[in-house]
Amino acid sequence: MDIRELEYFLAVADHGSVTRAAQVLHVSQPAVSQVIRGLEGETGQPLFHRTPTGVVLTQTGLLLKQHALKIMHVFEDTQEALNMDRHRMRQLRLGVLPTLAHDYVPAILRSFLQAENMDPEHMEATEEISVMQGSTQELLHSVKSGDLNLAIVDLPVSEPSLSVARLWREPLVVIKAVDTPLLKSPLPFQSLANEVFITMETGYGLRDALFRNALDNGFQPKILFELKSIMAVVGFVQAGFGISLVSARTVSLETELDRLQAVETVPPLSRDIGIVWRNDRRLPPFARRFQEYFLEQAKLLAKTEGDIELH
Repeated sequence: MDIRELEYFLAVADHGSVTRAAQVLHVSQPAVSQVIRGLEGETGQPLFHRTPTGVVLTQTGLLLKQHALKIMHVFEDTQEALNMDRHRMRQLRLGVLPTLAHDYVPAILRSFLQAENMDPEHMEATEEISVMQGSTQELLHSVKSGDLNLAIVDLPVSEPSLSVARLWREPLVVIKAVDTPLLKSPLPFQSLANEVFITMETGYGLRDALFRNALDNGFQPKILFELKSIMAVVGFVQAGFGISLVSARTVSLETELDRLQAVETVPPLSRDIGIVWRNDRRLPPFARRFQEYFLEQAKLLAKTEGDIELH
């Protein structure tokens, strides 16, 4: 068996499907099936149980996966040391919440690329660097499936297959249109029981925070719209359709320009932000360097930004 065969085997094991593995590897399904048959012939044992929904590892398959991961780790370290594959070393598939995709994350990614002697304005087509937006649930799924190396999400995260590093804590505020009666500040959260809310769709941490705090204060929030975009939420609030619970940073410009009311609550509310990655496979070298760089930048932000608390 060789590295390519082990890579095909691990892809099938990770995705539970020969078809999905072939798509991720950008090869034909028969090519993947042929490799799996060859490995099973070489080991003399079946590596997968076939099921109506895909495949699952046998005991022999689990043993091979354990050793294959070790071999792949050594191989990747060797590639990095010898600089044999420049473009693989520059692999970064990053997931980020929409509420974080307009300030800190782009700025940190740009400074990281510059530190790597890369020009963000003239990226090579062969550089495998991509950014995906989504809800916390969507991003966690993509990290677990291997479609993303890293994701910046709402905490807490309770996934045995993922490692988590806490980044910072952000204060949350209640927002309302400026041409409606002024909100009392600070605002007892239970006083919002009769208000109508605009919020994010299921899977987003802000929606979870709204429901969690509402239920803690003895009421079920009345939801008018559930939207995909935080800017859509802000837009509907500005138009007077209802109120929302959002990160204070998200609406800092709108409040400075008197486009929104934004008030703190009693007690103060916040959300924790973290970065996650799979713990059963080593990050590609380039992604690992970005992870380390991002963690260092988060520490600097905590020292310079008054509205961020580092954990």
